[in-house]
Amino acid sequence: MIRALILAVIFVGFAHAGPLDETRYCSVTPHRDADGSITRRADVLRAFRDYHPCPSTRLKRGACQGWNIDHVIPLAVGGCDAVSNLQWLPVEIKRCGHPKCKDRWERIIYRKDAP
Repeated sequence: MIRALILAVIFVGFAHAGPLDETRYCSVTPHRDADGSITRRADVLRAFRDYHPCPSTRLKRGACQGWNIDHVIPLAVGGCDAVSNLQWLPVEIKRCGHPKCKDRWERIIYRKDAP
């Protein structure tokens, strides 16, 4: 019974995949602004928040104190700006000053000159 319930939940999760739910890696180079920053798609961010409301407020819109939306595979190294490639991360993990925080760690791991 429990096994059937788990399979049903997994199937329903896949059935809800919409047009914004691509794979995590993209074959298309992301668009960059004149200053070099990558343009993020507002429709993808809205869709992500529709499926995954703010962890602290449970709201789909507005500020989400203490949390940031993060790309699992960074855009700069071929990750898609897609719902399937986004996650909520606490600010302490994503943007802290320690060298092992996610954004700093990614810059080391995904360096172009890394062997």
